[in-house]
Amino acid sequence: MYYPDSVIDEVRSRNDIVSVVGQYVTLKRAGSGYQGLCPFHSEKTPSFHVTPSRQTYKCFGCQKGGNVFTFVMEYENVSFPEALRILADRVGYELPKVDYSEKSAELRNKRERMLALYKEAAEYYYRKLRSDVGRYGMEYFVGRELNAETMRQFGLGYSDGKLYNEIKDRYEDEFLRESGLFTFRENGGAGDKFFNRVMFPIFDNNGRVIAFGGRVMGDAKPKYLNSPESLIFNKSRNLYHLNAARKSRRGYLILCEGYMDVISLTQAGFDNAIATLGTALTEQQAQIIARFTKDVVLTYDSDGAGQTAISRAIPILYGAGIRARVVDMKPYKDPDEFIKNLGAEEYEKRIREARSSYRFEMEYLQTQYGDINSSDNTDGMNAFIDAAARWMVRQEDELERETYMKAFCADYKVSYQAFTRKVNTIGAEAAGRAAADAARAQAEAARAAEVLDGDGEAQVAPNGKAGKRDEILNTQDYLVTILGSRPRARRVVRKYLSVDDFTGNVYRDVVKRCYELPEGETADVATIVSRFETAEEQRLAADMLSDEMALRTGDVSKAVEDAVMKIHKRRTEEKIAKAKEENNLNEASRLIRESRKETEALRRQLRTEVYG
Repeated sequence: MYYPDSVIDEVRSRNDIVSVVGQYVTLKRAGSGYQGLCPFHSEKTPSFHVTPSRQTYKCFGCQKGGNVFTFVMEYENVSFPEALRILADRVGYELPKVDYSEKSAELRNKRERMLALYKEAAEYYYRKLRSDVGRYGMEYFVGRELNAETMRQFGLGYSDGKLYNEIKDRYEDEFLRESGLFTFRENGGAGDKFFNRVMFPIFDNNGRVIAFGGRVMGDAKPKYLNSPESLIFNKSRNLYHLNAARKSRRGYLILCEGYMDVISLTQAGFDNAIATLGTALTEQQAQIIARFTKDVVLTYDSDGAGQTAISRAIPILYGAGIRARVVDMKPYKDPDEFIKNLGAEEYEKRIREARSSYRFEMEYLQTQYGDINSSDNTDGMNAFIDAAARWMVRQEDELERETYMKAFCADYKVSYQAFTRKVNTIGAEAAGRAAADAARAQAEAARAAEVLDGDGEAQVAPNGKAGKRDEILNTQDYLVTILGSRPRARRVVRKYLSVDDFTGNVYRDVVKRCYELPEGETADVATIVSRFETAEEQRLAADMLSDEMALRTGDVSKAVEDAVMKIHKRRTEEKIAKAKEENNLNEASRLIRESRKETEALRRQLRTEVYG
């Protein structure tokens, strides 16, 4: 969707980034900017920085960054046009009716087509379950004591492996390949990804089918098969049944491991059940859950794997500000078995009696050290106490921590004074490490907030990420940052590097916009970032233009000189490689000879330009 630049600028200017981000994140003043805990990953030391002067944000932990549009796109998991509408509605600005740009229309149409394909697939599986070919699937669901209304409510189906034949004439193979519903063999031919499986449609928050889970009928492996990520599906950003559970009036959510647990609980009257999608709980999913509730009941399998999964999920939920409780389902394995045997009323009672995260964690820790009450296992008891003390240190609320410590000492007959000394010792060590981390974060934030003048007088040197990324990409990142913030250096770079000397469409687009800036003017980062329509493009553009981590102490002139030389070297090497590929050895030899002279001449010219 294309909106005029004036409309985008108007919406952006009316939505101050500190005000918008402050609705989701607790921000505190730090120099000329603001800091807070990153909403995109779990952390205890603030590394998320908002710069009002640039109207951008940057997390030095997970590296996410951008402007106010990017933030809403990332946090709300929406497209750019949707983020624009959210921000326009926030300030009461009425968006004009617009036409779609060619690129945006193509992406939008492809997404709509993909959703239409998944809807058609869901309807196909739904029909097959209720036909003769799906009788084994129907017998499975009936055997699990699901009624017809529940099967309808969840859109349950069956795949006979013939969907491809059903729709192949209406969709091109490349599109079907991208959908993730089909497999294509190298020697030709295609087939369904799901075959002889009962099907569980996965819906987004708007009730649209975006993926499937399939359970095999028989002993084939894998038992459960899930859709791969696609244009419309990201498993880390979605949860099973959240589209309906978020509307529940119960005030909390029940987090399960599997589809059948959610379905059985819903049929029993617990309309607030959700599940992860074949993976462990992610920080992104916890952040999504936190939008709807701060109270989660964990009801994972009661076996060892399930209990381990709970132990891993609790700190993730805690990091998102969510209170976690754990249901004891013994002697049964999962909610489905429990309800079939003891019923919904007993399950409701177990929820009321759910263990706190403290109680669960202590019981879980205890199982790892043997019989701690045995006189023959004093080492195990000491190790358990040490592990418990470390758990206490991680509890940030002082009153909660003290309550847990008193409960622990009473439960396990441990001296409160001795335990307190141990917790304080471990806490001091952790605080020392945290202080060092915080100092590094503050130093990075201070560098990020530093207002640098347009003449290149502030001291600069390249970013130190070369070990993790291609050196040329690091060089390009650095140069784009310079192009946006150093008018004098931009004038020099523009003489020796064209837009085409940069690799990647986003790089070229940003460089082009920087080159078009009036003489002596710095780039408006937020405006340039807003010109890109996808979250990934906006993130890349923001990283390039506002990656103040690239602005280290050093000599800007020498840094620009080295960066231009690296790209010049790559350009020459590409010409030589092309000549060799074409078997033009004479041309390759000539380029090699002349490159030495050109390199020295270019370096002398650059030194004159930058230093002069």
